[in-house]
Amino acid sequence: MNIKNYIKNQITNILKSININKKYNYKIKNNYKYSDYQINGIIIISKKEKIKLNFLFKLIKQKLLKNKIFNKIKIINPGFINIFLNKKYIEKLINKISKKKKFNIKKTKKKKILIDYSSPNIAKEMHIGNLRSTIIGDYLSNILKFLGNKIIKINHIGDWGTQFGILITWIKKYKLEKKIKNIKYISYIYKKAQKYFYKNNKFALKAKKNVVKLQNKKKNIYNLWKKIVKITTKENYKIYKYLNIKLKKKHTIGESYYQKSLTKIVNDLIKKKIAIKNNKSIIIFLKNYIKYPIIIQKKDKGFLYSTTDIAAIKYRYKKFKPNKIIYIIDYRQTEYLKQIFQICKNSNYIPKNFNIIHYKFGLILNKNNKPIKSRKDNYLTIKQIINLIKKKSKNFINYNKKYNKYKINRITKKITIGTIKYIELSKNRKTNYYFNINKVLSLKSNTSLYIQYSYTRIISILRKNNTNTTNSIKYFKYYITSKLEYLISLKILNFKEIIKKSAKKCKSNIICKYLYDISSLFSNLYEKQNISNIKNNKLKKSKLKLIAIISKILRIGLNILGIPILYNI
Repeated sequence: MNIKNYIKNQITNILKSININKKYNYKIKNNYKYSDYQINGIIIISKKEKIKLNFLFKLIKQKLLKNKIFNKIKIINPGFINIFLNKKYIEKLINKISKKKKFNIKKTKKKKILIDYSSPNIAKEMHIGNLRSTIIGDYLSNILKFLGNKIIKINHIGDWGTQFGILITWIKKYKLEKKIKNIKYISYIYKKAQKYFYKNNKFALKAKKNVVKLQNKKKNIYNLWKKIVKITTKENYKIYKYLNIKLKKKHTIGESYYQKSLTKIVNDLIKKKIAIKNNKSIIIFLKNYIKYPIIIQKKDKGFLYSTTDIAAIKYRYKKFKPNKIIYIIDYRQTEYLKQIFQICKNSNYIPKNFNIIHYKFGLILNKNNKPIKSRKDNYLTIKQIINLIKKKSKNFINYNKKYNKYKINRITKKITIGTIKYIELSKNRKTNYYFNINKVLSLKSNTSLYIQYSYTRIISILRKNNTNTTNSIKYFKYYITSKLEYLISLKILNFKEIIKKSAKKCKSNIICKYLYDISSLFSNLYEKQNISNIKNNKLKKSKLKLIAIISKILRIGLNILGIPILYNI
């Protein structure tokens, strides 16, 4: 049950009963220090509607107390309404919704949603800068699917363009074809080739010519390109699989896919008088971006990323017929994407009112607080990050001598996946941050390991008491016996609100904070009393049911985040 929404609906109905139909932005928030919920902003309604404040307060108090869920209402100066819930009603509600598969979180109206995320460039290793789009996109697809939507995933890879002319020209120059066997070597020689490209005009000219040859599918150039793409994508999908990222080969559509349609796109935009010829280039000027036009074809007849992006949107809308398209791309592309979206609407490639969204995110910074430049910086590759955290994780659990090598490796992998994902998911997606690998494993702070370990402890307690999550929730009855249990109960009732809010804002940190908070409350409960030693059977079953409900929430939450649970450690 979303209590905030319930209170809001009640207030709306109360205001309508006295002919106030206008929507007001009053706030309803948790305020556990003074009450369970607090309403703030009624004083504004009183002033604007010219209704006495005391009359409004008394009316709201009188009407709310008719609902069984509310136990007490207090009016606090200068204008707060403090709400206290009915403990017995809370118990009844938790006993009821905990038995539901998804805690009675009903599916939203089913929509077909296309999400563009990850999108690594070809011919280099996936690096730390690829983490954000990959992990945020996967979380968003999980939570929207959880809420009943049909998700179409697109991994738009950079497998075309000048970089291939540079790389292929270098390979040809030094006859390195037979040495092209792994992505590490390809990345290494590309850095060398790129530096030479900017120093040597003759090499640069040849590289540009090889791009044209590639576009025309000249056999020896085209076959070498295919080899590089195959090696890179194979390595990328190993990383996706290890990290439990639900992107498959079937979701991958490279820039090269749209090459055949680009000339048609350009001609169509000229015909519709959206694009114009300007100094032998084809350019689009939008009203709000006169100083920053979009070039869709260069003087040499070459196409740009903009042309491909327009073609991609047109193709996706026609092919998949989605209700919504979402891009998970960093904030530097904000203005560019606004222009691309507008061009697609102006050209009727998508409807004028179509919901196409850019969920922007901040950057991962280097030690100098500058954005990582993958072609220049000595950045960490995702493979290196995995290996570093694997080593730390293994050291963490190696103290337990009863574990065999297989079990240690299995637990290590789960901790590693959780750690890497949680570093990203626990951050506000809009902020920049420095990736500090030394502060990622802890049983005493907001980390994935803390939450994973809390789940494990609960399962262990349930097993010791000859029960499990399903049986405890199904057959035991929960009732509140302490202030701490009351706080946990309110937190449980917030779960639906947290899921909906997190999905609506595409902010995984909302779920992370919630899971950490409820894990902390469980730890407090665990430390205060050993459940196994409780002799009163009714009381013991009540507490077992409570922690079983917490474990169910942790399991659902971690699954949405794409983080595996630990059964034992």
